[in-house]
Amino acid sequence: MDDDFLNSILERILELKSFGKKTVFSISTTAKQEQGPYLTPVRVCKDFVLAGCLIFDQKHLSSLLGNIDGHVDIILSDSEKMIPLHARELNYALAEQPDQLGEVTISNICFQAVKKSQVFEFKPNDLTVNAAWSFLSQRLNYLYGKKICILGAGNIGSKLALKLVECGAEVCIYRRNIDKGNLIVNGLNLIKPERVATNIQLYSDAAHASSMADVLIGASSGSPIIDENIVNNVRKDCLIVDLGKNNLTENAIKIATEYSMNIYRTDVTPAIESFVYELLKTQDILKITNHI
Repeated sequence: MDDDFLNSILERILELKSFGKKTVFSISTTAKQEQGPYLTPVRVCKDFVLAGCLIFDQKHLSSLLGNIDGHVDIILSDSEKMIPLHARELNYALAEQPDQLGEVTISNICFQAVKKSQVFEFKPNDLTVNAAWSFLSQRLNYLYGKKICILGAGNIGSKLALKLVECGAEVCIYRRNIDKGNLIVNGLNLIKPERVATNIQLYSDAAHASSMADVLIGASSGSPIIDENIVNNVRKDCLIVDLGKNNLTENAIKIATEYSMNIYRTDVTPAIESFVYELLKTQDILKITNHI
């Protein structure tokens, strides 16, 4: 981790402290590899202030923890392993434990290395799903009977599909790997409650899948998945949602704008803020329980 980024973290922590509230710093990663680590926005709430960073290389973790431990009240550690973290290479005792397979999560390391700040696990992907579901529910008023197309059926897209179909939405999914897509869709349809009449459907063609959708969601972790061909093919009153980053090509955005179509990018802000309140409340409940 270069000095410039470490300095930016220290500056961000000083900014958090200036609010005079409980300070929370999240450490997470994504499956989509980017050029380097970066900071997430400052989010100011009534009882706390939150910021964080995303990292993509295990070498960044040790120096990062050394600079934030004890300087913030709470550290949120990503419990989903998106990058290979080898405890032995990071010089942590977890590598010596016989039940460890060599690769660990950010949380494994944080709970061992952090000595002063409080550490809590969190699952950023699940928070992203919750934020997207809440946005769609409020934007559409209700989800029952809505035709929703999700392009990209990875961890986030498939979880969102399950939440939507459970609300009675008609959900279709497109995944480039059709064989894996079949396995995912079959599994989701087995998991959903039997009383739900609708099923999740898999399509082998993205344009066909999205053609009659009320909502088109880009949930790809790789290259942009919503292009000009898809935008030209969807209904012009279709709501387009970028669930992540850069799911639309530049031409797709240009054409959608010409058609005056609504494009949104859902943000994790409401879900991560409510999650912090949830963990603080849970902490209070556990304190009471321990005194009974």
